[in-house]
Amino acid sequence: MTTWFHMMILATCAVATIAVGVASAAVLNGSHAPLAKKQDRLMTVADATTGPEITIEQRTDGMSILTRVPAPVAN
Repeated sequence: MTTWFHMMILATCAVATIAVGVASAAVLNGSHAPLAKKQDRLMTVADATTGPEITIEQRTDGMSILTRVPAPVAN
């Protein structure tokens, strides 16, 4: 019974390792259209403003919208 139990643990670890390897290879492979390569997946735009800014996050189901707005300046 103990041998069977340990063999099941080893088999589970092996399957999990192979699954992670396949998933990593799929992310790095550029031939699959819906998958992005390993890099920053958010597009960034250079901002020419010089003042301080704050980021506002609006969350909905499955989506998060980040908006950068000028921060109020205290006198």
